[in-house]
Amino acid sequence: MTIKELEGVVDLLDDRTHHIEFNGHLTNHVKHAVVALAAIGAPERRIRDYYRTYAELTPYGFPLEPRRPSARVIDGGNWREFLGARVHFDAYLRFFDGEIAERGLAGTVAEYAPELLQGWIGAFTHAAIHLGWALWSEHTAMTAEALAYLAFSHVRTVGDNRAAGPDFDAADPLESLVRLSERWRGDTGFRTAAESTITDTDTVTELHPELNRSGLQARVAGVARSGIADLTDTPAWIHTLPPAERRDRVRRAVTLLYLAQPGDFVVLHLITSLFALEIIAETLDSPEATAAIYDLYWAGARIITAAERKFPDPDKLRELDTLYAGRESDRTAYALDEFEVAARRAWLEDEEHNPKLVFVLRAWWNAADWTGYRHAAAQFTRTPELPPSFDEPPTE
Repeated sequence: MTIKELEGVVDLLDDRTHHIEFNGHLTNHVKHAVVALAAIGAPERRIRDYYRTYAELTPYGFPLEPRRPSARVIDGGNWREFLGARVHFDAYLRFFDGEIAERGLAGTVAEYAPELLQGWIGAFTHAAIHLGWALWSEHTAMTAEALAYLAFSHVRTVGDNRAAGPDFDAADPLESLVRLSERWRGDTGFRTAAESTITDTDTVTELHPELNRSGLQARVAGVARSGIADLTDTPAWIHTLPPAERRDRVRRAVTLLYLAQPGDFVVLHLITSLFALEIIAETLDSPEATAAIYDLYWAGARIITAAERKFPDPDKLRELDTLYAGRESDRTAYALDEFEVAARRAWLEDEEHNPKLVFVLRAWWNAADWTGYRHAAAQFTRTPELPPSFDEPPTE
């Protein structure tokens, strides 16, 4: 059963007219927009208009593309064979439809998500976002889509041999970010290792050619494959912080990273993907699985931050942390009205990442009414311009 907020538009989530991507590797975000707009109170007419308009012409200037049938049969014996090969999405979709029918939604997620999430940074985190949005919506067909997309776009986040990094003893995620930002500016070894991959992704021969066309996704995948310990180690706080405190501190650290670079399209994804992975962890309902998800999230967040050179001035992070320290108990009439204004503004946006931003940060604010969430929710982003590589046709 889909949650109440989506009852009037659940047929849009059921729709499988379109492929999960368009113009090569660009993600079809339209169902994310449906969920977010409904969750922040947009009227049904506005949601349906958005869906129709997005399908006809996305903010990137390309329409959605038709569903792509696949003759391949994916089953329990071969489902790992094509991970990350960017083929047979429709076959994976049929497979996960069947698994959900047999195992149920939670059982299927428990069986496949832990392994599939090893590649959660693929498709620039959008497959993981699709799964989190689907589970929040309690929508089985969208959940099957998300699992299929995770298989289709899989890019392994960390390797098997993870070396201890210099941030192992950081007290919390914000201290980890501050230390990384300091080394990005001062440690030529760390930055040189990242930059050598960022500037020459063509040397990473294992990448699918469509990722090289992307630029951004190639940089992320290349940095992940480089295995830099500064980005991929497991800091002690993953296991030593109590679960609720770990959740809150990761949320705040990522929000402060966004406030340090307000409106940044890349950092915004670290907020919406964190929300998605939190929902997945709730579905798995296991302390061990939750810790593993936070470990994967933190590695992926650092990889993305390095790949896109999004480390801010460490002093700015510290000062923002000081500025927002103790600013709880924010639930005033003024604060509620500001969130309402942000939601109404988001209804008007062509860029669907903005209603998603408001949706997530309002949910976090409702759980812990910290002023930082409210201020970040008003910092909207813009659809980025596509790189020159898009002058070339898609490779698939």
